[in-house]
Amino acid sequence: MEKKILYGVIIFLISILVLILSIVPANNQMFMGLQPKAIYKGYKIYDIVEQKGLACAEAIEILDRDNVYDYYFNCLKSDRIYFVSDNEVIKVREAYNKGIITKEKLYELGIVDRMVRLNEE
Repeated sequence: MEKKILYGVIIFLISILVLILSIVPANNQMFMGLQPKAIYKGYKIYDIVEQKGLACAEAIEILDRDNVYDYYFNCLKSDRIYFVSDNEVIKVREAYNKGIITKEKLYELGIVDRMVRLNEE
C-alpha cells in the first residue's frame, strides 16, 4: 500500500513538473513568428519593442558616444533588443560591451540612432 502511495506521489510530481515546463516559455519562443530586424555575425537581432509594437518610455537612452556623435536608443528599450544565436541569447548592451558589434554597425543596421554631439564647453 505504501508503494502505491509513493508511486502516486512521484507521478503527481512529474505531472506538475511537465505542466510547469509546458507553461513557461523557452527563451526562443519570445521570437516565434518574428523575422529578425537584422543578422550580424551569426546573430539574429530582434527589437521586441518595435517588432511587437510594445509601449516604450519616451526618453533618449544613450549607448555610447565618440568625438562626433552620441549613439542612442529612441526610447528606453535596450533591455528588449536581443542578439540570438544557436548558443546564446544576449541583450544588445552585452553584445556591444563584449565587442560583438560596434556602435557604428548598430547605427548602420538601424538598431540605434545618432546625433551630432553638442560642444560641451
